[in-house]
Formats: sequence, structure tokens, C-alpha cells
Amino acid sequence: MEPNHILIVDDDVDALRLVGMMLEREGFKILAAASGQQAIEKAIAEQPVLIILDVMMPDMDGYQVATQLRKHPATETIPILMFTAKTTVNDKVAGFQAGADDYLTKPVHPTELVSRVQALLQRSRRAGTEVGRGQAIAFLPTKGGLGTSSLALNVALELKKAYPDKQTVLVELHDGKGTLALQLGMNVPGSIQTLAGRPVTQLNKDLVNDSLVRHTSGLHLLLSTHQPSGTGQKFTREFARTVLRLLSTDYDYVLLDLPAALDDATAEALRMSGEIVLTLDANRIGLLLAQAMIEGLDRHNIGAYKAKIVLINRTPAAASLTRQDIEKTLQHTMICSIPPVPDLAYESAQSGRPMVLIQPRSLVAQQIRLIIQTIVGKVES
Repeated sequence: MEPNHILIVDDDVDALRLVGMMLEREGFKILAAASGQQAIEKAIAEQPVLIILDVMMPDMDGYQVATQLRKHPATETIPILMFTAKTTVNDKVAGFQAGADDYLTKPVHPTELVSRVQALLQRSRRAGTEVGRGQAIAFLPTKGGLGTSSLALNVALELKKAYPDKQTVLVELHDGKGTLALQLGMNVPGSIQTLAGRPVTQLNKDLVNDSLVRHTSGLHLLLSTHQPSGTGQKFTREFARTVLRLLSTDYDYVLLDLPAALDDATAEALRMSGEIVLTLDANRIGLLLAQAMIEGLDRHNIGAYKAKIVLINRTPAAASLTRQDIEKTLQHTMICSIPPVPDLAYESAQSGRPMVLIQPRSLVAQQIRLIIQTIVGKVES
């Protein structure tokens, strides 16, 4: 969904068309709903930047629609502009009490409509920067088996060490085959699967925070089960959006360990991320897979511009691709190259201690600090 869609809700087709034309002239994209129930469903599914809501509709009035939208975690912060012929003070008060952000009476001059819409959008953008403090950083592999989960875990631990006063959480957004608990030597169930089994409308901060595991480093984790994929509840776009929105209000850094996919949940998590660390294998096939993934990011309106490349070398002979080759082919910045360290990786797997904890001054740890420095800021060695 493009970032300037506006949902217009009115059972009067002519009114829908007129308001839509006014806003389309200003460059906005329009979604339309002719009933309250349809409006709620479209708002949840499409996430418009603003809703223009008529009061008088047959199935449920605008006040009831606004109340329902404010109760749903996916729509509770979307600005609502009530648009109606009802002009009494009591009508306006009822609209604000139901959750409207502004109130406009029919008929309206196009200039006033556009100015009200633009003012609401500006106010919403300012509020958004104040409410969601967390910086979301996604780790996206071009294929499975690269060691991206291990990279995300080591980055998260090093980030917590570098900024101990910041709250950091790592989310394993996998519907199975999770490895983070195993890498940390933890015997815990997949708490993210438990959350996914609940209706999204029931999710809140307390439930999500109760599902987190705290590592001795101070890092918090929302872990997946290590059971095969598909055995648990399938993640939805709405679920991913709600969990990440709730976490971003309490955590400074929200790191996302993602599968090599662009399904609904993964794509939504990527849209909400400010940075995407895209990992690839150091060979021709890895480069082709990275090209396809970058094209997919744009095709799904995620924003390929957010991607930064990390090359993962798993064998010494794999160092045939140069930084210049990769950046020229992919047209994206390469942050670093993770060297092959089979002995350290083996010790980490056997001991349940991530590599940066075993050898904090190793070449791998140095490259991980370079990732943090590129995405977050200066890190002391």
C-alpha cells in the first residue's frame, strides 16, 4: 500500500465520488467503503493514512465505526475526520468522544477539505515519531542456512553491550525451525507461537512483555519454537504489525530475525523496519538470489532503498566476490563481510554461547560492531 491512501466512508455514492475527486486532484490515492462494516475491514487490511467518515449510514453509524476503529490495535492511531451534515454541538461532541480527530460539515469547499486533511496528516506524523520510539532493524536472508539468525543474535548482544542503558529486544519471526533459544542454551517454548494463537484484538503490552525471555546480558527475546515450520499458528500481517507496534513503544532497538521469504507477515515487518540487513552467500548464486530479493522488496512496496548488504563467507574459498562486484551488481551498499570461523562457530554451538561472548575481540566481533556502527552509530571497540 502506498503511503498516501485515504479511506472515504459514505453510503452516498455521489458523495464518495465528489470527495474522492477533490483529494485525487491533490495527489492522494483513494479507497472507498459504502458501509461501516466494510470500512472497518478495509481499514484493518489496507492501513490508510487517514479515514474520512460519514456519520449517517444504515448498518452502523459513524460514531459506532469510529469506536470500533479505536478499539482495534491495527487502526487505533489512524486519524479520523468526521464528515457529515449534522452540525449541532452535541453531534460534534459525540464524534470526538467516539474517537474522531476532526469534524467537518457538508457541504465543504475543496480548499478547506484539503487543508483539514493535510493538517491531520502532519499532526499524525508528529505524533508517530513521539509514540513509537523504537528503531526496527530487520535481518533478512536471501536463502536459509546462511547463519542470519546467528548474525542477528550476535548483533543484538553486541548492541546491548554497546548501549547498556538502551532497551533492546530481538524478535524471532519464524513460524518454526527457530534456533535462537538453542544458540543460547535455553530450554524454552516458542512464545511467539502462543501469541499468534490469540486473536489479534486481545494482544496488548502486558501479554507481549510476559512472552519475552531475558538473557543474562540484559537482551530481551521473543522466541520461536524449534519444531518444523507449519506446525504452529501461521503469522499474519496484522499479527506482525501489532506485535512490533507494541514493542516499539517500550524498546529503543527492535531487531527482527526473519525467514528468507516475503509472505504477508515478513513483508509487513520489513515495511515497519528502518533498516534491512540483507545477507547473501559469497558466490554467483547468492548474488542472483540477492538481486531477486531486492526486486521483491520494491515489488511489495517495502522499499529496497533500506537494504544494506552483509556477505557471509562460510568457507575460505568463498571470498571470490569483491565488494566492488557486489555493490555494482546490486546497486546497494555493502557493510561488511563475515569471515569463516568454523572452530569458533563449533564452540558456540556446543557451549550455547554466541561468538561475541566467547571471543569479543575476534574478527567476527569486529565486523559485527561495524554493522552496528553503520546502522546505529559509533561503537567503542
